[in-house]
Amino acid sequence: MSDVKMYNLINGNFIVTSGNTEIHTILGSCVSVCLWDPLTRVAGMNHFMVPGTPDAINGNPNQGYFSIHVLVNSMLKRGCSILNIEAKIFGGSNSLTPNIQYAIGTRNAAVADMLLVQYGIKILARHTGGHHGRKVIFNTATGKVKMKLLSNV
Repeated sequence: MSDVKMYNLINGNFIVTSGNTEIHTILGSCVSVCLWDPLTRVAGMNHFMVPGTPDAINGNPNQGYFSIHVLVNSMLKRGCSILNIEAKIFGGSNSLTPNIQYAIGTRNAAVADMLLVQYGIKILARHTGGHHGRKVIFNTATGKVKMKLLSNV
């Protein structure tokens, strides 16, 4: 029986691993992208707060454009192929404002969708939007994700 490592992912960070790890994070308007390559068994996950801008490929890891770019490139450096990488997207709630113009969660999720499509990465699942936060647990050995909606307290 192998030991499972636990890792708590906070905003502005990402992890790429081939180890048997459970990555935990809590999301409100933030978004996490979980990537998994079933052939190499390499997995990665990020956690970003704001969408950022398309020219932010050398910037702030709290911004989606930069965070996703770094996550994907880290997977590729570990020997993954874009053709094999699978994605799951979580988060992006809009609990603070009903106004779509300021709905940072919706904008975060849209950036994740758009960039993954541009990279040619298959999006297998998504659970985004709404008005509740989420707890996400990503099992990097299997590529499976457990997600729980959090109620307003």
